[in-house]
Amino acid sequence: MSQISMTIESKKSIVEMRSFIEEEILTRPEAEMLLNERRWEGNTLHASGSLGSGTIEVFEGAVVVTIELSIFGIAAKGRVEEVIRSQFGRLNS
Repeated sequence: MSQISMTIESKKSIVEMRSFIEEEILTRPEAEMLLNERRWEGNTLHASGSLGSGTIEVFEGAVVVTIELSIFGIAAKGRVEEVIRSQFGRLNS
């Protein structure tokens, strides 16, 4: 298996980051392939989909994304990383 691990720094509060993730990232069509099954436990979002499964952890000052890619996800790893950087990078705008 292949894994993606990224830390995205942000000056937003935990509440603001969670709200952004819920309203701006999880509602996007490209998120559906990776995050179609999801649940929050505290400040950790557990998610899975056809491309893989993992967590999005929200901390003061950062979001940590860890995804274990499925066979389908491995084939799309570059695109998945690009989408994560692009979407979560908006936390700082």
